[in-house]
Amino acid sequence: MVALSNVRFGKRNDDVKIVQTALMEVDIDIPAGATGFFGGQTRSAYAEWQRMLGLTGSDADGFPGCSSLAKLGARAGFTVDCRHPGAISKSSVRFSKNSGVAADRATARAFAEQACERTGAPRTWVTGVGNGANLLTLMFRESSFQSNAVNQNDVNATGPVQSDGARLNCSRGYAQVIPDTFAENHQAGTSDRIYDPVANVAAAINYIWRRYGDISRVQQANPNLDPAPY
Repeated sequence: MVALSNVRFGKRNDDVKIVQTALMEVDIDIPAGATGFFGGQTRSAYAEWQRMLGLTGSDADGFPGCSSLAKLGARAGFTVDCRHPGAISKSSVRFSKNSGVAADRATARAFAEQACERTGAPRTWVTGVGNGANLLTLMFRESSFQSNAVNQNDVNATGPVQSDGARLNCSRGYAQVIPDTFAENHQAGTSDRIYDPVANVAAAINYIWRRYGDISRVQQANPNLDPAPY
């Protein structure tokens, strides 16, 4: 079985190697071969697979989705698990806040680097990918580097009041994730506290992978573009 969460740009693991081998078996060239690293060559190869399926435009950008990966698996003889392995129930999310966390760039960067390490995201997600998109821009725009930030005024501010004094579905933490997103994209081995800096950013990373494929496609993370909800 191949986990979709493992087949992401910048990751290195056996699931990537299985996918690379499958792509080559359908006569799609990967010059370096099945290295187990999902880099530019594999992205180009996967985009060719998506085009073989009849996808076009942004639907054929080389970032795997559940449907296209499952179809490749059907051809190559592997099954696909599209769930995130660290997911928890929404009822398990806790709302206790942090103490002693400075609201500055250096502190935020340290937590972002830890979140990348936990999730396997490239460190370039912290410092900036090719178009400049990076986690620090996203975190500053979302929370001004305040780990206890909570938005009680937008459309998500619904549901019963929790222990932090905010309604259940409010956006919280560095990356302003809602409890549903935090639970569905929770990184195994991190805290179940939505305000926990590493857990919060790690869940945001996993969400970006699942929805966008790569941080380069997130406008809110791109300092050269206007802010936009992600």
